[in-house]
Amino acid sequence: MLGRDAFDFWIGTWDCHFDGGHAVNRVSRELGGRVIVERFEIDAPEPWSGRSVSVFHEPSQRWQQTWVDQDGSYWHFLGGLVDGSPSFGTPTPVDDPPLLKRMVFTDLADDAFHWRWESSADGAAWQVTWEIDYTRRMP
Repeated sequence: MLGRDAFDFWIGTWDCHFDGGHAVNRVSRELGGRVIVERFEIDAPEPWSGRSVSVFHEPSQRWQQTWVDQDGSYWHFLGGLVDGSPSFGTPTPVDDPPLLKRMVFTDLADDAFHWRWESSADGAAWQVTWEIDYTRRMP
């Protein structure tokens, strides 16, 4: 189970490097510190953007996230652990073909971490479809 501070490592401005591209992700606590807001902007190879809001839902003692992006995606995620690493995953399949999706945060350090995007048809076998190395941007 993930606690209220499980995603504090994510707060900050990050340079994001992935195969063939670069993005900046600005992640902040807002609304009295109870909501984590993400502003993800790819600048290369082609501009693209998405946003998420994440909240620790007190009644269920669980993290929840909503993601939207310029392609019209609207996904709901629940927080969890994957091999001991914090993650967000869709509770039901999304898109066509219908797949479960999840993001897993690994190799957590004060100034860097690794992120991977995975999908699965059955929730047992997961395929990595995108990986990003995050480096904290210094002021």
